[in-house]
Amino acid sequence: MPYDLTGYVRLGLGGPVLGPDDAGRGLLVLDGTWRHVEPMQRAHADIPIRSLPALTTAYPRSSKVRSDPDGGLATVEAIYAAYRLLGRDTSGLLDHYHWAAEFVDLNRQFWPT
Repeated sequence: MPYDLTGYVRLGLGGPVLGPDDAGRGLLVLDGTWRHVEPMQRAHADIPIRSLPALTTAYPRSSKVRSDPDGGLATVEAIYAAYRLLGRDTSGLLDHYHWAAEFVDLNRQFWPT
């Protein structure tokens, strides 16, 4: 691995929900189409997985090839949600995301106050 990812968690599906105990850890987000996810996950299998709660995407999906898994979010949505849950600064993350307001509103119950 070209980078030292000691102390990181990997955002993904099937792990414990990201929480306060992860606040001081680095966050690895793998980005790619669903068909490329498995090879990326194998390459980073040693990094513990953390999941997000059951958030709802605002991104309009329309794949004619395959269906997205439950819990699939746009990458920017996942990063924003992880940062909110970890208490990190989210300033500017959704500034250029067309569905930002809808995403934040759809998932309001998950955001810490």
